[in-house]
Amino acid sequence: MKVKVSFARAADYTPENLRPALERVFAAQAAAYGSLEGKKVMLKPNLLAWKHENDPACVHPRFIVETAALFLRAGAARVCLLENPAVRQVPAILEDMGIAQELKAMGVEFANFADYRQRTLPGNAVFKTAETAVEHLDFDCVVNLAKVKTHGMMTLTLAVKNLFGFVSGSERLAWHLKVRRDFALFADFLLDLYLDIRPDFNFLDGITAMEGNGPGSGTPVACCFVAGSCDAAALDAAVAPLLGVRDLLTVTRAEARGLLPEYVCEGDIPRLQPLKRPDPPAPLSQWGLPLPTGIREIMRDRLLARPFLDKEKCIGCGLCARMCPPQSLKIREGKPVFKLDECIRCCCCQEHCPKGAIRFRNNLFLRGIEKLRSLISLLAG
Repeated sequence: MKVKVSFARAADYTPENLRPALERVFAAQAAAYGSLEGKKVMLKPNLLAWKHENDPACVHPRFIVETAALFLRAGAARVCLLENPAVRQVPAILEDMGIAQELKAMGVEFANFADYRQRTLPGNAVFKTAETAVEHLDFDCVVNLAKVKTHGMMTLTLAVKNLFGFVSGSERLAWHLKVRRDFALFADFLLDLYLDIRPDFNFLDGITAMEGNGPGSGTPVACCFVAGSCDAAALDAAVAPLLGVRDLLTVTRAEARGLLPEYVCEGDIPRLQPLKRPDPPAPLSQWGLPLPTGIREIMRDRLLARPFLDKEKCIGCGLCARMCPPQSLKIREGKPVFKLDECIRCCCCQEHCPKGAIRFRNNLFLRGIEKLRSLISLLAG
C-alpha cells in the first residue's frame, strides 16, 4: 500500500484557516496510526531561535498550539513538547512566542531534551552508533513538526532534517567535523536518525516559508500550505519538487538506499514558485568526477562557496566563532575573520548569526555553472 502525503491550503495562521487544514492533513496519518485514546504524545517542533515576531526560522507558534490541541481532541492523555534549540532554552522561546501560558493551561508540558545516550542504530544505517536524546522512548508516538525553509548546507530543511534536533549541541558540532564537506554523508546520517526515531506523524508548516539566507536569517515568503505524512522521507520527496528542488540530498540518498516508500499525494497540492536559495556550499561535489583525492580536494577548496561577512549587520557578538566546529573562525577587532583553508562549509556560522550578517557566496564561475544547470533543467522540463 502506498504511503499518503496529504496537502491542505491555509491562507494564514488564524484558527479558522489553520485548524481545518491541520485536521485534513492529520486524518490520513491518524488512520494509519490507529487510536490515540490514552496515548502519550511527544511533539518535536523546529525552534531554531525566536529572534523576532513571526520569525520564519521556526514553526509558527499558532501551528504548535493547534497541533497540540488536535492530539488532545483525538484523546491523547499526555502531550509534551521537547526540542533542543541551538542557543536558547525551550521555555524562554515559548514565552517570547507568547504561547507558554496557553500551552500550560492546555496541560501541555515543555522542556529541552536532557537525556542523551549512545544508541546502536538500525542494521541498515550507514553509521552504527550515535548519541541522541532518548526521551521519545517514553512516549507512544512522536510528532515531527518541521518548517519549510532553505538551508545553506542541505538546500532545504524539511521533515528529515528536523530530526537533527535530537542530537545535542556539542555532538552536532562533532558530526559536522566528521562528515566535513561530504554533504551526501551528512544526508545519510540524517536518514539514519530517521530510521532510528521513525516519527509516527510528520507535519510541515509551509504557510509562511523561508527563502534566501536560511536556515536562520532568510526572508519570509507566503506559500500557504500545510502538508503531512506518516513517513518523513515520503513527505520530503513530495514537497521538495514543489519548492523547485528536484535533487534534495536526503531524498536522493533515501532512494539510493531503498528507504523511500511508494507514495501518493492527495488534497490541495499547491502550485508554488521555486524558493530563492542561498548559494550552495558545494554545487559540484555531487558530480562524481573520477579524480584522485588530492586533486579533488584542491578543486573543492577552489570551487566551494565561501562565507562572506556583512560588516554593517555584524554586531560582534562572537556566537559564530563559538559555534564553528573546526574553530576556523576567529574574532579580531570585534569582527569574525574566516580561515578558509580550514573551513568545512558546514554553514554553522551562517545558521546561528542573530543578525543574518553571514552569507555563503559562489564565485563568478560557479554562478555561471549554476545558471547553466538551471537552464538545462528548465529545458528538460
